[in-house]
Amino acid sequence: MSSIEVSVVYLSHFQEITGVREERIKIPKEATLADLLRILGEKHGRKFSEVLFDPKSGSVYGHNHITLNGQLAHLIDKNFRINLSDGDRIVIAHAVSGG
Repeated sequence: MSSIEVSVVYLSHFQEITGVREERIKIPKEATLADLLRILGEKHGRKFSEVLFDPKSGSVYGHNHITLNGQLAHLIDKNFRINLSDGDRIVIAHAVSGG
């Protein structure tokens, strides 16, 4: 099975949970962004998954922002079924609101 390597950047709460700001991840060549998010949940544990995914629907919470090469991923495909390529850059951020 061939693989690709993507770069994942964690901002805000996700950086605190993972303990890193950026990492490179090897994934199967045919993996989608949705697959990568599940892989990251397995790698970084329950807290990561609880902040990223709605447990009832299994989808990514709307207050999380995920970009793929600078584009908001949910605008490309709301279910994140987007094919990834070697060298892609994914940014995962937990939106912060304030007043």
